Amino acid sequence: MSLIDEYLDHDDLSHLQDQEKAFTVVSKETIRRLSPRKPISLSPEHTLQEAIHLMQDKRIGAVIIAEKKVPVGIFTERDLLFKVLKTNPDLNQAKLREYMTPDPVTLFIEDKIAFALNQMTLGGFRHLPVVDEKGHLTGIVSVKDIVEYLAGLVPEEVYNLRPTPLRSGFQTAEGG
Repeated sequence: MSLIDEYLDHDDLSHLQDQEKAFTVVSKETIRRLSPRKPISLSPEHTLQEAIHLMQDKRIGAVIIAEKKVPVGIFTERDLLFKVLKTNPDLNQAKLREYMTPDPVTLFIEDKIAFALNQMTLGGFRHLPVVDEKGHLTGIVSVKDIVEYLAGLVPEEVYNLRPTPLRSGFQTAEGG
Protein backbone atom coordinates (compact mmCIF):
# COMPACT_ATOMS: atom_id res chain seq x y z
CA MET A 1 0.00 0.00 0.00
CA SER A 2 1.47 3.37 -1.02
CA LEU A 3 1.57 6.38 1.27
CA ILE A 4 -1.08 8.09 -0.86
CA ASP A 5 -3.30 5.02 -0.46
CA GLU A 6 -2.82 5.25 3.32
CA TYR A 7 -4.11 8.80 3.20
CA LEU A 8 -7.02 7.79 1.01
CA ASP A 9 -7.97 5.34 3.75
CA HIS A 10 -7.75 7.98 6.50
CA ASP A 11 -8.63 11.23 4.72
CA ASP A 12 -10.88 11.65 1.74
CA LEU A 13 -8.39 12.69 -0.94
CA SER A 14 -10.09 10.73 -3.72
CA HIS A 15 -11.33 13.91 -5.39
CA LEU A 16 -7.77 15.27 -5.80
CA GLN A 17 -5.45 14.73 -8.75
CA ASP A 18 -2.27 12.68 -8.10
CA GLN A 19 -0.13 15.84 -7.97
CA GLU A 20 -2.45 17.43 -5.42
CA LYS A 21 -2.47 14.22 -3.38
CA ALA A 22 1.33 14.17 -3.27
CA PHE A 23 1.41 17.84 -2.24
CA THR A 24 -1.11 17.15 0.51
CA VAL A 25 0.95 14.25 1.85
CA VAL A 26 4.21 16.26 1.80
CA SER A 27 2.47 19.16 3.54
CA LYS A 28 1.29 16.88 6.35
CA GLU A 29 4.26 14.56 6.81
CA THR A 30 7.21 15.44 9.02
CA ILE A 31 10.95 14.94 8.65
CA ARG A 32 10.56 11.89 10.88
CA ARG A 33 8.93 10.09 7.92
CA LEU A 34 12.23 10.41 5.99
CA SER A 35 14.13 8.51 8.71
CA PRO A 36 17.05 10.98 8.76
CA ARG A 37 20.44 9.32 8.51
CA LYS A 38 22.87 9.40 11.39
CA PRO A 39 25.06 12.45 10.74
CA ILE A 40 28.79 12.29 10.23
CA SER A 41 30.34 15.15 12.18
CA LEU A 42 33.77 16.61 12.77
CA SER A 43 35.07 19.49 14.84
CA PRO A 44 36.09 22.82 13.29
CA GLU A 45 39.71 21.91 14.09
CA HIS A 46 39.80 18.87 11.83
CA THR A 47 41.72 19.34 8.60
CA LEU A 48 40.31 19.53 5.12
CA GLN A 49 42.19 16.32 4.31
CA GLU A 50 40.40 14.47 7.11
CA ALA A 51 37.01 15.73 5.96
CA ILE A 52 37.64 14.90 2.31
CA HIS A 53 38.82 11.37 3.12
CA LEU A 54 35.82 10.81 5.37
CA MET A 55 33.42 12.04 2.67
CA GLN A 56 35.06 9.75 0.11
CA ASP A 57 35.11 6.73 2.43
CA LYS A 58 31.48 7.15 3.52
CA ARG A 59 30.33 8.27 0.05
CA ILE A 60 28.57 11.33 1.46
CA GLY A 61 28.21 14.86 0.15
CA ALA A 62 28.44 16.70 3.47
CA VAL A 63 29.81 16.54 6.99
CA ILE A 64 28.37 18.52 9.85
CA ILE A 65 30.82 20.61 11.84
CA ALA A 66 29.79 20.39 15.49
CA GLU A 67 30.96 21.56 18.89
CA LYS A 68 29.48 19.80 21.93
CA LYS A 69 26.89 18.14 19.66
CA VAL A 70 25.67 21.52 18.33
CA PRO A 71 26.08 22.15 14.58
CA VAL A 72 28.23 25.23 14.00
CA GLY A 73 28.86 24.63 10.31
CA ILE A 74 28.58 22.29 7.38
CA PHE A 75 31.23 21.30 4.85
CA THR A 76 29.91 20.10 1.51
CA GLU A 77 31.11 19.11 -1.94
CA ARG A 78 30.21 22.64 -3.03
CA ASP A 79 32.50 24.12 -0.37
CA LEU A 80 35.26 21.91 -1.71
CA LEU A 81 34.67 23.06 -5.28
CA PHE A 82 34.04 26.75 -4.71
CA LYS A 83 36.12 27.58 -1.64
CA VAL A 84 38.93 25.05 -1.32
CA LEU A 85 39.90 24.63 -4.97
CA LYS A 86 39.78 28.40 -5.44
CA THR A 87 42.53 29.00 -2.85
CA ASN A 88 44.46 25.71 -3.18
CA PRO A 89 45.43 25.40 0.52
CA ASP A 90 47.58 22.71 2.09
CA LEU A 91 44.86 20.13 2.80
CA ASN A 92 46.83 18.68 5.71
CA GLN A 93 47.10 22.06 7.44
CA ALA A 94 43.92 23.97 6.57
CA LYS A 95 41.15 23.67 9.16
CA LEU A 96 37.49 23.10 8.45
CA ARG A 97 36.54 26.29 10.33
CA GLU A 98 38.18 28.28 7.51
CA TYR A 99 36.16 26.62 4.72
CA MET A 100 32.90 25.42 6.25
CA THR A 101 29.62 27.22 5.75
CA PRO A 102 28.94 28.59 9.25
CA ASP A 103 25.64 28.58 11.13
CA PRO A 104 23.74 26.11 8.94
CA VAL A 105 19.97 26.22 8.71
CA THR A 106 18.66 23.34 10.82
CA LEU A 107 15.48 21.29 10.92
CA PHE A 108 13.55 19.69 13.76
CA ILE A 109 12.30 16.13 13.41
CA GLU A 110 8.69 17.40 13.57
CA ASP A 111 9.14 20.04 10.84
CA LYS A 112 7.11 19.32 7.73
CA ILE A 113 8.83 17.93 4.65
CA ALA A 114 7.38 20.85 2.70
CA PHE A 115 9.21 23.22 5.09
CA ALA A 116 12.49 21.37 4.50
CA LEU A 117 12.02 21.63 0.74
CA ASN A 118 11.28 25.33 1.08
CA GLN A 119 14.43 25.92 3.14
CA MET A 120 16.53 23.96 0.66
CA THR A 121 15.09 25.84 -2.29
CA LEU A 122 15.43 29.30 -0.74
CA GLY A 123 18.97 28.69 0.52
CA GLY A 124 20.23 26.56 -2.36
CA PHE A 125 21.06 23.77 0.10
CA ARG A 126 21.29 20.06 -0.65
CA HIS A 127 21.85 18.94 2.96
CA LEU A 128 20.36 20.17 6.23
CA PRO A 129 21.18 19.03 9.76
CA VAL A 130 18.36 17.83 12.01
CA VAL A 131 18.52 18.88 15.67
CA ASP A 132 16.57 18.13 18.85
CA GLU A 133 14.92 20.68 21.13
CA LYS A 134 18.32 21.39 22.78
CA GLY A 135 19.91 22.11 19.41
CA HIS A 136 21.92 18.88 19.50
CA LEU A 137 22.64 17.17 16.21
CA THR A 138 20.48 14.08 15.62
CA GLY A 139 20.44 13.55 11.86
CA ILE A 140 20.88 14.90 8.37
CA VAL A 141 18.42 15.18 5.49
CA SER A 142 19.38 15.58 1.85
CA VAL A 143 17.50 16.53 -1.28
CA LYS A 144 18.10 12.95 -2.39
CA ASP A 145 16.27 11.66 0.70
CA ILE A 146 13.27 13.82 -0.14
CA VAL A 147 13.29 12.89 -3.83
CA GLU A 148 13.40 9.18 -2.95
CA TYR A 149 10.50 9.69 -0.56
CA LEU A 150 8.50 11.57 -3.20
CA ALA A 151 9.27 8.88 -5.78
CA GLY A 152 7.66 6.41 -3.41
CA LEU A 153 4.43 8.41 -3.68
CA VAL A 154 4.26 7.97 -7.44
CA PRO A 155 2.43 4.94 -8.82
CA GLU A 156 4.76 2.23 -10.10
CA GLU A 157 3.41 2.66 -13.63
CA VAL A 158 5.14 6.05 -13.82
CA TYR A 159 8.51 4.42 -13.09
CA ASN A 160 8.05 2.18 -16.09
CA LEU A 161 7.06 4.76 -18.70
CA ARG A 162 8.99 4.39 -21.93
CA PRO A 163 11.09 7.38 -22.94
CA THR A 164 9.52 9.67 -25.50
CA PRO A 165 11.48 10.66 -28.62
CA LEU A 166 12.28 13.98 -26.92
CA ARG A 167 13.89 12.07 -24.05
CA SER A 168 15.89 9.61 -26.13
CA GLY A 169 19.22 10.79 -24.78
CA PHE A 170 21.97 13.08 -25.83
CA GLN A 171 23.02 13.22 -29.45
CA THR A 172 26.69 13.83 -28.64
CA ALA A 173 29.02 12.81 -25.84
CA GLU A 174 29.17 16.47 -24.78
CA GLY A 175 25.43 16.48 -24.09
CA GLY A 176 24.20 18.39 -27.15
